[in-house]
Amino acid sequence: MSGKGGDRAGIWRPALLAGASAASLFAAAPVATAQEAAARAESGGGIADIVVTARRRQESLQDTPIAISAVSGDSIAARGLDNVTQIGDFTPNVKFNSSVPVSASNATAAIFIRGIGQNDYQLSADPGVGLYLDGVYISRGVGNVLDVLNVERIEVLRGPQGTLFGRNTIGGAVSVTTKKPGDVLAGSLDLTTGSYDRAQVKASIDLPLAEGVYTSFSGFYHHRDGYVKGVVPGAPDLGDTNQLAGRFALRLEPSSDVTIDLAVDGTRAREESAPNVLLAANENAPAAAVWNAVYSGAASICTDLANPARLSDQRCYNSQWALAPYRHGGTFTTISAPFNANSRRRYQSASDLNIWGVSGIVEWKVSDAATFKSITAYRKVTGFWTRDSDHSPASIVQTNSDWKQDQFSQELQLGGEALDKRLNWLIGAYYSSESGNHRDLVNIVDAVFMSGAVLDGESFAAFGQATYEIATGLNLTAGIRWTEDKKTFDNANQYVVEAGFLTGEPFNPDGSGLQDGDPLMGPLGQRSTIKDRAWTPMASLSYRWSPEVLTYLSYSKGFKGGGFTQRVFPPFAFIPSFKPETSETFEAGMKTDLFDRRLRLNGAVFLNNYDNLQITVNDPTLGFAPIIQNAAKARIKGVELEMQLQPTDALRIEAGLGYLHAKYRNVDIRALNAGVTTSTHLQNAPKWTLSAAASYAFDLGEAGRLTPRVDWSYRSRVYNDAINTPELVQDGYHLVNASIGYADANARWSVSLGVKNLTKEVYLGSGYADSFGGLIEGVYGRPREWYLSAGYKF
Repeated sequence: MSGKGGDRAGIWRPALLAGASAASLFAAAPVATAQEAAARAESGGGIADIVVTARRRQESLQDTPIAISAVSGDSIAARGLDNVTQIGDFTPNVKFNSSVPVSASNATAAIFIRGIGQNDYQLSADPGVGLYLDGVYISRGVGNVLDVLNVERIEVLRGPQGTLFGRNTIGGAVSVTTKKPGDVLAGSLDLTTGSYDRAQVKASIDLPLAEGVYTSFSGFYHHRDGYVKGVVPGAPDLGDTNQLAGRFALRLEPSSDVTIDLAVDGTRAREESAPNVLLAANENAPAAAVWNAVYSGAASICTDLANPARLSDQRCYNSQWALAPYRHGGTFTTISAPFNANSRRRYQSASDLNIWGVSGIVEWKVSDAATFKSITAYRKVTGFWTRDSDHSPASIVQTNSDWKQDQFSQELQLGGEALDKRLNWLIGAYYSSESGNHRDLVNIVDAVFMSGAVLDGESFAAFGQATYEIATGLNLTAGIRWTEDKKTFDNANQYVVEAGFLTGEPFNPDGSGLQDGDPLMGPLGQRSTIKDRAWTPMASLSYRWSPEVLTYLSYSKGFKGGGFTQRVFPPFAFIPSFKPETSETFEAGMKTDLFDRRLRLNGAVFLNNYDNLQITVNDPTLGFAPIIQNAAKARIKGVELEMQLQPTDALRIEAGLGYLHAKYRNVDIRALNAGVTTSTHLQNAPKWTLSAAASYAFDLGEAGRLTPRVDWSYRSRVYNDAINTPELVQDGYHLVNASIGYADANARWSVSLGVKNLTKEVYLGSGYADSFGGLIEGVYGRPREWYLSAGYKF
């Protein structure tokens, strides 16, 4: 069907069909009392409930009027997940980029929910989806690829969460909750081997010290060789894993009314650079042409476009180095001595990271009607990573990054019940401060630029939310949050180290020729401060038609603070900044447990008005570097359905469906200059996200249990950059994982053999196009891999 009217009909047809199907199920479902449902949950019959904290209090997933997906620790293990990013493969309308463009860190992910996120990792730009570890907000993308170490559950909240979760949750939030120390001695050990010489050890132990004093220790080690092979001498294999992580937790219960949880965690990674590969090379681009003509040592061959020998002469830079998806020729060498001299470490393939954090959570039951909670945390991240963007022995575009960032946060909550438990309320306050120093050296042929950031930031917030039971089963929830964000950018890391082949070019704002030491953003020593304030309200009305069926309507507003662009060239006379972006979402949803809890069907339809989008583009009127600008308004409509079916205790089927219709409503001149129009597709917003899984547990009696499992997911066409560069468009692709697991009769010993990406699907996860360097690069998903795990619990 064509035409605007046809589009609208197509948008909502899945929602109408889903609603009709759900209505027929409601009519056929046997009515059960709440007591009967609780009894089934306790006896283990049917689909188990999941307790979530999406509204900052513990409640059933099925009682929470929010579009939320929750994955338990057991489900994480059954799927063979290694880190948080992999939940994006089976969560509707969610896309994780495990390695973001323009970064070479293996521990930097971009999260997009319902087409909203941020694809740039730079220090001065905030993520669009909030990531939380035990209630602590992780403010930067660097270091957000969390290992699934001693995880109790992961919650994915879709849509703005600006009331209770706050800043930078304009697209949604991902909340990771770890297991708390138990009051009995218990532990587990898991060993895994597999493709690419994989060696993985995961262990945990609960060690109670005394009544009311409980501890736990957990550790994780993972080694795996790279899957992107270097094809010339000096080119390393990329995409390897070499990580060590640990966590210590202490729970104190000085009285029945007070609980204190203290935790310390740390991660150390020493890996090769991220597995970027070259998709295309333009030998006529400015930087590539300079290399071929001046520095290649074979100018007569490399510049003669009629000579086919240039395509096999490794001294030339051209399409011979486009070896994607699983090969590259980057040697991580440079012709510029200042590129090495101005870095803490010499230029080499690396993706190193050190993370550590400490948190303290105090929960005090002040009275039967009120509870006080304090969350205090400090986290620090240091890292060093490099990119050989030309992916060849040439020296076209290379980067060397040194990263330091730390954050402190304090949150206070007071909540409780009133009016004979018909009113549930929560008020709170939040403060965070952060500082960072990113020394980002960029080498273009023989020119070197320091293009980093020195940033200080503070955020204040006050919030409140209440749920009132108007009548039996009918609940009204309303909340609001006030946020003030303040960021200060210092241009100390913004200057020309060596002008090289660009010496004397009239690039400076006053028209003068470029020289060593020239500032890239106004006179050195400048600081710029921006302050953003926002009110983010929400309201929802929910009704429980029966113990099995809940429906709701909601409105919410999201806000993501402004920031600064740290990459500019030619130089600017000022420090460029961009404004906040906002969204408003209208949503209708349902939560159902049907047929004696054998079928769970949850769904939502939504409409999102998205304003002042912060997009990363190359604007030729401003220069060659990728910059962030507020450049457009968009409208995003969609549908989400999730199903769990357990017709017998042995058979379990899961499925998910997400549909997005994301469209730019208008774009301004900044977007048009960069090539973004109203016909351009939003990046990382696939129209369809589908998934399904099936497992069957064969009871072997005294011999134990054997469980085969198959997981399938599908993502339709994805546009991996804002201007829809054709080489960066990934057509729809399927992923299939399969495994077979065995557990003894006491579920203490277990063995699992599995294969990921069974059909050897080749798919592009992220990418970047550099017109000045003449290159298009990207990161492909991992190829087919097998693994064998053995575990023991006591």
